[in-house]
Amino acid sequence: MTTDPIKTNPIVYRRYGLLTSARVILDDGLFLEMIKRPRHAYIVAISHQVLSVPDTIKIKHKKTINIYLEGKFDEIFMRFNDTARNEVRKTFKMPEFSVALNDANWGEVYALYKKFRIAKHLELRPVTFLQSCMLFNAYYNGELISSITCYDVFPNLRIQNIFSKLDGGDKELRKIVGHATRRLMYEICKYGNERGYRLLDLASANFTNPAKAGITAFKSSFGGKVEDEYTYTYRSPLVRVASGLCSFFKR
Repeated sequence: MTTDPIKTNPIVYRRYGLLTSARVILDDGLFLEMIKRPRHAYIVAISHQVLSVPDTIKIKHKKTINIYLEGKFDEIFMRFNDTARNEVRKTFKMPEFSVALNDANWGEVYALYKKFRIAKHLELRPVTFLQSCMLFNAYYNGELISSITCYDVFPNLRIQNIFSKLDGGDKELRKIVGHATRRLMYEICKYGNERGYRLLDLASANFTNPAKAGITAFKSSFGGKVEDEYTYTYRSPLVRVASGLCSFFKR
């Protein structure tokens, strides 16, 4: 696997007509500075900490799973459950299988992303959204079958998207894709461990919605810790007034 790093910005910008938003990934100090002199209609922060913020900031709390990357990598791998370890090991015995980091195969990656998101009835983002991240790809017989995009906000990593080839009812393909995706998780953990990262955040875990049981079980298979995640949302005075008026007229 190639190992050229692509440092990513902890801020993800978006535009909604004339309004702009900034999403700050695991950089509490940066978020607190940005809300002092806000330049965006929305500023959203993802954090693991309870922050002291003005009353106008909305706060949401949920759970995430963090894989700690410090120490010997063999010990990190041994915290994977039996199924995850066995599936990862199988990929090393498959000559048809390969993985790549930041291979810039964005045309094929985005085509895979679109098919997956449409099939799952999930929101589509432009390719530039994915390109703000590190890219881990898995190939089988030269075909892209699984991808993970990941924010690099040293000393932390955070998953952005996980998507893969649809199996169409093919049980063998489903098995290979499952092995490939777990191997990519292994590679991300190894990447972070070798470069002194503290943790890999698996980007929220929903333990109450049955529809999320599959992805939650997947995220839980790597020996991470269930911990708190906070979303802080700043809205400009104009946005707050407009939102209040909309709520009033909907009564």
